[in-house]
Amino acid sequence: MFSKILIPLDGTDEAEAAIAPAKEIARRFDSAVVLVEVTPGYGQIIGATAAESFGASGSVAAAQEVAVAAESAASAYLDAVRAKHGAPTWHTVVAEGNSSDVIVEQARAQGADLIVMATHARKGLKRLFLGSVAEDVIRRCGIPALVVHSDEHADD
Repeated sequence: MFSKILIPLDGTDEAEAAIAPAKEIARRFDSAVVLVEVTPGYGQIIGATAAESFGASGSVAAAQEVAVAAESAASAYLDAVRAKHGAPTWHTVVAEGNSSDVIVEQARAQGADLIVMATHARKGLKRLFLGSVAEDVIRRCGIPALVVHSDEHADD
């Protein structure tokens, strides 16, 4: 029924709540699994370029270093998750950009037919200002999505 499952992660325990149910679904349907983490990437460099034009020298180089470090850390994190929870056949992808945009793009690019993701369950003003990546993905992905709620920080 599901041949490829996409699991977006962000390095938090809350996001990792999606791994167990995705792993069980993958086992039952012999599905391939793709772990994805989104980094801000070179979008920061654009801001740094603007900052340099106002006299903040070194901003671009610093932003580039941060972007490279974030990508390296994300890759190492996904490799560790794969080693702990997955199988050698699980694939990892580190992509740059807006989280919900990248998750939807990667679901399509990877040929996923199910997204399993956690929600941080923000409420009130935090949700108003930060939004819900899970909600945006569900609206736009065009494939089934299983959203797992982590109770760990529900009152944050």
